[in-house]
Amino acid sequence: VLQVLKEKISVLPDNYRDALAADIDAIMYTTEGDVRIYYDDDGIKFVSILMRFWYLNGANLPDEVPGEAKVFQIMFGDESKKEKRHLLTANYEFQREFTEGAKPDWTITRIEHPRLLE
Repeated sequence: VLQVLKEKISVLPDNYRDALAADIDAIMYTTEGDVRIYYDDDGIKFVSILMRFWYLNGANLPDEVPGEAKVFQIMFGDESKKEKRHLLTANYEFQREFTEGAKPDWTITRIEHPRLLE
């Protein structure tokens, strides 16, 4: 996943790269989308969790990013100055081995930022 992500990011314009960054305080909502427990061919138990994030980002994106949420305009201080924020979504799937004695290390197996990484 990391190599694919590096390749995709390397060809993105700077404003789209900026839109991928989410400050922890800018995350508005999170929810788990899918939780699965499964076994591989050797009988090793795994758990997989898909997390969905909605976050505000001030990257300089077009007002109408196809398929994205509407642009929110937030005013700080002077009414004549408006700062645009996009409400963006991100989906991350995490996986780890869940057999007894396995290290509790999670691996990201899927990353989706709709309309930004397509």
